[in-house]
Amino acid sequence: MVLIPVRVHSIVDGDTIRIIHRKGVINSRCRWIDCPEMPSKWGQEAKKFLEDLIDSNKELFFIEDYGADKYGRLLADWFIGSRELNIQIELLRQGLAYDLLPVVRYNLPKRGILLCQDILMAQYEAYQGNLGIWGDPEFILPGVRRLF
Repeated sequence: MVLIPVRVHSIVDGDTIRIIHRKGVINSRCRWIDCPEMPSKWGQEAKKFLEDLIDSNKELFFIEDYGADKYGRLLADWFIGSRELNIQIELLRQGLAYDLLPVVRYNLPKRGILLCQDILMAQYEAYQGNLGIWGDPEFILPGVRRLF
């Protein structure tokens, strides 16, 4: 996939931004992770982290486009620089996101497999370090919440 330089119009939450794209201003959703919803404490923390990261690197923001999701948002991997910093991984490392990896992974390209590996490792390290959501005894993952 090709990296596309884009300008960030605004930040919706920790995993959704509005970008200025060739189609106008559209929503882009970060692929394979999820951040806590707004206006929860951790949702606000994720959004603030993303705002700070993007504000200090506005001219270096790139996406790798994977098409639209069922809500019409552009699914993408987000990068600062030319793959120098993967924003999904940084959100996971801070304990501000959790994985939403695809169930079927046997047919992914090599870059997709490597991203899965990086996502799992970053999440594991945040979990082991009790960072962010992983250190909050009150936080319950949405999929687990439905079991109660």
